[in-house]
Amino acid sequence: MKESSLSLLFVPPAEGGGMEINLPEEKDLADRKYIISQLKTHEMCDSVLEQLEKAISLKEDGLILESDAVINMLSLEVEKIKAQFDEPKEKIEDVNFDKSTLPRRRQLLAENDMVILRAISDEDYEDYMNVSYECAIMRSAFKEDAFKKDLWESFLSDTAANFSIYDKVSGEYVGYCGIKNINVENWELVIELLKKYRHRGYGYHALVVMLNALTELIGKTTYRSRVDSDNYASQNLMKKLGAKPNGISEMLIHGEDLRKFQEENKDLIDDKLRKLAKEFHVAPIDLIGHVLEFRIDWKSTSL
Repeated sequence: MKESSLSLLFVPPAEGGGMEINLPEEKDLADRKYIISQLKTHEMCDSVLEQLEKAISLKEDGLILESDAVINMLSLEVEKIKAQFDEPKEKIEDVNFDKSTLPRRRQLLAENDMVILRAISDEDYEDYMNVSYECAIMRSAFKEDAFKKDLWESFLSDTAANFSIYDKVSGEYVGYCGIKNINVENWELVIELLKKYRHRGYGYHALVVMLNALTELIGKTTYRSRVDSDNYASQNLMKKLGAKPNGISEMLIHGEDLRKFQEENKDLIDDKLRKLAKEFHVAPIDLIGHVLEFRIDWKSTSL
């Protein structure tokens, strides 16, 4: 692979500098959360009805097996979406990370011959909405301004560190990558790309550039990544980065609901899942309803 240089162009703000943060009133937050909850409920209903109509149409055409397959997948998606309403929040740890050591909005983090990474800014709003829409389960919620406002504010949260990815040659927006929560000890990687840029090396280059930059700026070398057991493309990306299997974790479903979910969907176990379970040293049934945990011990890498 051709070696390319990593360039950094970031100067921390002067002492005493910083960004003023205006926190919304508690009532505003409660109202917005209620609106978002209602939007998710409506979207889930729309999606369920759409899939049910498809199943009914297939059955009327005599395609019983195909109809049953749609129903089974619908059941799986409903359980995932429903569980989001009760998903526990990740514990916030007081690690006293100083975010001023990272680029401020629109500042360059790093670049190589393929990608440019800049700290997210207000100018990225439309691009971010586009990539989020493409990756979303509940797309009709994007019709509502309240939903998009909440989504954007969470993306700009002071506890997250997100960087827009641009094509080095064309300057076009590719997607974003970043750290889900900088106020926890184990930083979790996040990345989403527009469909037209997937499977073309952009994700790998963006993450390598970001991890190299974070190593140089703050000395961070250990990260985690969580990937669905059926997302083989992301699993391969993690392995390419040198990530190692580090167990599994609960994501959306917990307790008795998880055990019931596993029992109802045990027919999803196939040879691919069995092989994956062996890599992670767990029983195949445990991969249902859980996500894979990867650990990355990063060393600066040339591309």
